[in-house]
Amino acid sequence: MLIIPAIDILNGKCVRLFQGDYNKKTIYNDNPLEVANKWVSYGIKRLHIIDLDGAKSGFPKNIDLISKIIKTYDIPIQIGGGIRSIETAKSLINTGVKKIILSTNAINNPEMIKNLCKEIGKEYVVISIDAVKGFVSINGWTQKTKIHAIDLINEMNEIGINQFIYTDIDKDGTLDGPNYKHIKELINPKYSIIAAGGITNIEHLKNLKDIGVYGSIIGKAIYTGNIKLNEALNI
Repeated sequence: MLIIPAIDILNGKCVRLFQGDYNKKTIYNDNPLEVANKWVSYGIKRLHIIDLDGAKSGFPKNIDLISKIIKTYDIPIQIGGGIRSIETAKSLINTGVKKIILSTNAINNPEMIKNLCKEIGKEYVVISIDAVKGFVSINGWTQKTKIHAIDLINEMNEIGINQFIYTDIDKDGTLDGPNYKHIKELINPKYSIIAAGGITNIEHLKNLKDIGVYGSIIGKAIYTGNIKLNEALNI
């Protein structure tokens, strides 16, 4: 299973939010470059970066910082947060980003995603499904919808997307364990699921692997030391 450490950037700092709440943040490091260096030193295969300022505002805010990370470390990076146009996505690809994570536009502008797949290739596009009780939230988790996660996944899969990140917002930042029930319902040989939210220990990662999850994004648990990254990479 692919283990992907997370770096969430807010106001230029590495933070973690509690259940997506911008008012409930913990600052883990003032310099995300230092954090990237630490995770890369373990031999990770991919790094997950979210521009939280961008997710809230609707366009990337920390491009310069993210570009520095890309140029400094030879590691595939997937990035999300405020990517709402083809031009922005192409610009990020040109800086060296390997995966573009889209969320809000999967609902607000699916035609843009279809066109983006044609222009840059569907292998570069990942759809992030951020859900509360199975229903998708958008705009940096600030707006709830009545669209069920599995319905959005099926719609995006029909236009060629074959990799999805599923974040259970109720679990995110809680260290309370993944929502296995919801995740298991999403497993399908047609596409890959990367799980996020509530992953606290090695046992959680093993359980996710057993139910067929392709990868796991680990955030708070590796910052607090609940999960040792070198152990996780050996699963």
